Amino acid sequence: MIMLSSGSSLVVTYITPFSELFTTIFGLSGFATSSESVSAAMQTAIPMVGSASALILGIGFLVNVLLARPSPLKYVFLTGHMLWILSVVVAFVLYTMGLDETMIVVVGSIIQGLVTTTLPAISQPYVRKVTGGSDMFAVGHLTTLGTVAASTVGGLLGDKSKSAEDIKLPESLEFFKDTSMSVSIVIDVFYLVLVIAAGPDAVAAYSGGSNYILFGLTQALGFTVGILVLLQGVRLFLGEIVPAFKGISDKLVPGAIPALDVPALFGFAPNSLMLGFVGAAVGMLLAMVASAAAFKTVPLISIIGAFFTGGVAGIFGNVTGGRRGAVISGFLYGFFLIFFAGFVSTLYDFAAYGAEGVGHDCIDVMAFLTVMKQPILGIVVVVALFVVMCLVQVRRNKKAAEQ
Repeated sequence: MIMLSSGSSLVVTYITPFSELFTTIFGLSGFATSSESVSAAMQTAIPMVGSASALILGIGFLVNVLLARPSPLKYVFLTGHMLWILSVVVAFVLYTMGLDETMIVVVGSIIQGLVTTTLPAISQPYVRKVTGGSDMFAVGHLTTLGTVAASTVGGLLGDKSKSAEDIKLPESLEFFKDTSMSVSIVIDVFYLVLVIAAGPDAVAAYSGGSNYILFGLTQALGFTVGILVLLQGVRLFLGEIVPAFKGISDKLVPGAIPALDVPALFGFAPNSLMLGFVGAAVGMLLAMVASAAAFKTVPLISIIGAFFTGGVAGIFGNVTGGRRGAVISGFLYGFFLIFFAGFVSTLYDFAAYGAEGVGHDCIDVMAFLTVMKQPILGIVVVVALFVVMCLVQVRRNKKAAEQ
């Protein structure tokens, strides 16, 4: 938790000058997209959210297990950092409603359990196509609605007969798989464009007299370091919590399907992964322009989101629409993510809750935040989605048994 907090602090420290310069030069507000950064900042800034989210995470997992045992949705959500992000978001939303800590924990744990039981079921038909019809695992991630929606459209517009896995991508793109390289390059470009547009005089207020170009490069690399510290904290968190949760689920839910992080799919379709990544990056760039026009705010491209979950959109898009489907799915996913981030920033002032200069990059989280602006409606939607997916899963099971 200290590493998560430290990484978040670094991200905010190094992106704040960017946000302020961006606002000054272009008259628009801009922010980096990182759900981890938002969650860590809020957990630190709002003590009630910090303590309540910890309880929601643990109790919410038990609710997931208890729902999975009797229901047809046998999915046990084991992606630790996604559980953490969701618990903070749920606690934050209920906190803004004015509930006391006890009610936040009770209501929040039920919501957490319902959401984490339901989401893997939505993407499982696509996972089965990728893995050759296997239910050995599901995907537990807070980008499910985005990847499924994008790949559905990609399938309609693509050609399933021409698989991306039949082509060979150039090795020159392999370096983008290194998070430190890809993040630093992209953020370097953004920072350099901004400081050059601002000029040395405007940058001098932030640089302390150092060369304005060097200042931009240093800030971008500092932001990258913050992301890497944050991700390392996430890995430690995931490495500790998954074995504990897996042991509980094995004892309590016979036949459970573990819902894992998205990299579990990468080995099945590496070409589709890269096509989805490139498509998502392009979609994000266009969405920045669209968000500026629509909302007067510019969410920055999320290179992590483009690779990890834009890549998954490409993988799903390939099994539904071939190589063209992979590119289209990645593009749509990237556009959805950034444009939705701009929209959600008009609903919530995250800076007022300690998360200055950052916004969410998990589409499911943003969808939840949107529907929870009307709390009763939001809770009804969560419950209804669980019931609908239970009915859908019963039909799937019946069809599988007949086959």
